[in-house]
Order: sequence, then structure tokens, then C-alpha cells
Amino acid sequence: MKIAHLKQDVLSYDSWQLAAKLTLLTLLLSPVGDWFIRPFILSLCVIGLLISDLWRSASLWGALALLTGTRVYLDWPLADNHAYLLSYWCLAFALSAWFQNKSILQDNARYLIGLTFAFAAWQKWAAPDYINGVFFLTTFLLDERFENFVVLFSSITFEQIDMARDYLEGDYRFEPAAEQLPFAIPDSFWWLAMVSTVWNLFEQTLIAVAFLVPRHFLLGRLRDAALLIFCFSIYAVVPVVSFGWLLLSMGVAQCDGKSSTLRVWYLFAFLVLIFYYEIPWAELLV
Repeated sequence: MKIAHLKQDVLSYDSWQLAAKLTLLTLLLSPVGDWFIRPFILSLCVIGLLISDLWRSASLWGALALLTGTRVYLDWPLADNHAYLLSYWCLAFALSAWFQNKSILQDNARYLIGLTFAFAAWQKWAAPDYINGVFFLTTFLLDERFENFVVLFSSITFEQIDMARDYLEGDYRFEPAAEQLPFAIPDSFWWLAMVSTVWNLFEQTLIAVAFLVPRHFLLGRLRDAALLIFCFSIYAVVPVVSFGWLLLSMGVAQCDGKSSTLRVWYLFAFLVLIFYYEIPWAELLV
């Protein structure tokens, strides 16, 4: 019964309101900025969530756009990619609220998602070391956050990962490196890297095209499903769920006029990413 009431409450939100609340929640769950910026961002998010209709205030979103933009400026040129996207997104909210025009937010959401994935896909297609699987081979070996996932889905061991990391991160200024890794790469590990490569290329290219073509095109009608599948699959492994929350907030904003059940799916995906973030499922299975 309570689940039915929750669904009814979500369906009562329009896309603008739900997107605003999910964006504010994203900033609360994954705080950004240095100590002299973060308290102001968190305070604005709390106020925006607690005070009725403040989520539609141009002043609120203008302040958040200024603060998130300042964070990017201070971290230049080392700010994460989604830091820029977050600042653009807050600015889109501010403009939409200022002109009281929901279509400004919808259009910006669609183009920001489409262009983000288009540039990401283009960069990968243009990089030979990505297409041939080398990127994931080295990332899986060097990044400790993927250790449990790799051991779970391939026959490589923790000891082999440690050996490979020592080899790849070794200091070879005074003696040459060995010509190859100190152990043979298992076939299952190669396949895991190649499947990850192909899946990323396919998904990111599909989402870019689906969000940039007109809605009445076949791929345009698949844009929400493609984005949801991407978030359900990628962020189970990639430990940057704040980026996923931001994408889901944008996805909600552009789905106005479609089936209201879509908003429930976006909210469900947002909640699932919280579980991905808090529960080390791969470690538990290993």
C-alpha cells in the first residue's frame, strides 16, 4: 500500500519538479567543492528541498550555478568532467526558472546528455588503445576499485593483479622493464576487457544518437530505455554514481509528455545507484 502511495506521489510530480529534487538530492548525497564552497551548496540544497516551491526559484539555481561554476574555476584544469556538466545543468535550471519556460530545461537536458555521450563516444572511437581493449586491460589491473569485479568475472587472482600492478607501476629509470607481464593473461580476463570495451562503445554511441535525433525517429523513442539500461549496468561497476545521478536527473527533465511511469523508472534507477554506492556487492560475492 505504501509503495502504491509512493508511486502516486511520484506521478503527481511533473518532470521539472522531479528533476529539480533529484538534482538537489545528488548534491546532498555527493557534496562538491572545497570547504569554503561546500557548506553553501549543501545549505541551498536543504532549503530547496524543504521549502515548498523553492525548487522553481531562479535565485536558488543561479546561486548553485555560480557556486558549482566557481568550483570548476578553482579546480581548473583538473576538475572532473561531470563538474562542468553539473554547472551547466544548474545554469539551465536558472534560465528555465527565470523565464518560467519548462521547454528550456527539457531541451538543455536532451542536448547535454546527447552531446556528453557524443563527445565521449567520439573520443573512444578515435583512440586505438581504447578500441583494441588496452584501456580496460590496464584500468582493471591498476585501479583497485575494480579488483573484486575482475576477480569475480574472470579467472585472474588478487595475487596476479598485485604482480601486474607492481610491473606496470615500476620505476625503470635505472634498469629496463621485462618485455612482458610476469604471468600469462587469462583468456577470461581478455574477454572481460573486450566485452567492457564493446559494451561501452555501443551504449555511448546509441545514447548520443538517440538523444540528438528527433523524438519521432525510432532511436529517438528508445532514448529513455537506453539511458536507464546504461545507468543500471555501468554504475554497478564504475564507482562514480554521482555522475549517474546527474544523468538520471537530466533524463527525468526531458521525459515530459511521455508515459508518467517513466518518472517512476528514473526514480527507481536513482535509488538503485544508492545501493550500488553503499553496498560492496562484488566484494561480498567474492
